[in-house]
Amino acid sequence: MTTNLAARCEWIVAELAAMSKKGALVQLSGGVDSSTVLHLAARALGPDRVKALYLPDRSTGPETKAYVVEAAESAGVELIERSIADTIDAQFGPDDVANIIRKYAPEYDPAVHAYAVNASPTMARRIGALVYQVVVGPRHGEAEKTLRMSAEDLRAIIAYQNRKQRTRMLFAYAEAERLGYAVVGASNGDELRTGFVVKYGDDAADICAIGDCTKPQVYELARELGVPASIIARTPTTDTYALNQSQEDYYYALPAEVLTELVTMPDEQLADDAALEALRAGLPGWTVASLRQAAAGLRTSLRYLSTRSKVMGS
Repeated sequence: MTTNLAARCEWIVAELAAMSKKGALVQLSGGVDSSTVLHLAARALGPDRVKALYLPDRSTGPETKAYVVEAAESAGVELIERSIADTIDAQFGPDDVANIIRKYAPEYDPAVHAYAVNASPTMARRIGALVYQVVVGPRHGEAEKTLRMSAEDLRAIIAYQNRKQRTRMLFAYAEAERLGYAVVGASNGDELRTGFVVKYGDDAADICAIGDCTKPQVYELARELGVPASIIARTPTTDTYALNQSQEDYYYALPAEVLTELVTMPDEQLADDAALEALRAGLPGWTVASLRQAAAGLRTSLRYLSTRSKVMGS
């Protein structure tokens, strides 16, 4: 695939025809990736064969729906809204999360406070691993405090958040199957190549319409397709927490292009100090050893993400 718009549209049409699907369903987050995919599907199939799905929960920012509505109206596509708040709470309620956080921040009140899980660039540089930490602050505001949390409690919170991505896909497939449509995913190539997805969550789709594109190529497509300028200018977020958080805060302790290089370079090149020395230029605080360790961790994560159900003897 290329960023060539005509070829990409032809590919979408062919893939849906091969699956005998009548149209496309795109889950909207209000960000540039999902908005681009929605416009792309509408261009390929016609707006009447595309549905946009909006799945807010109790952490969804108050500004998100305006971007979602703008994207759907711009693409000329019908918008379906389904709240997933009760479904999320039934699995692991906000009080359960709050009780974990209060071990480290007794003043935490989910009515006025929020949390997020961020990558720690300092720890990543020091030990060569994508280390996560919980931060808290005012609801829909900026992080004000970093919590030193046990690994067990951190895993529990991350597992809770991963349920959100998987619940979204549960709702997306329910709507798509009801309509006889295909689920068209909005994960871009940078995310898929570096593991910035939840297994059986936002990586679950019938086709990934921009799964070969770098983030700059997504922006190029967005402008060509006429995605609203306000969405293109919006800072990319994870659309996961009720605390302000960019994608860089969550995952990219290293630039996306460096992460991609680390997971795709041949093993012999990864073992070459000179190759890693060249790669770490412009990365203050990173050593050859920490980059090599980061590559090992990323590759292990990607092996897990790419492994699906196995059958003995197959």
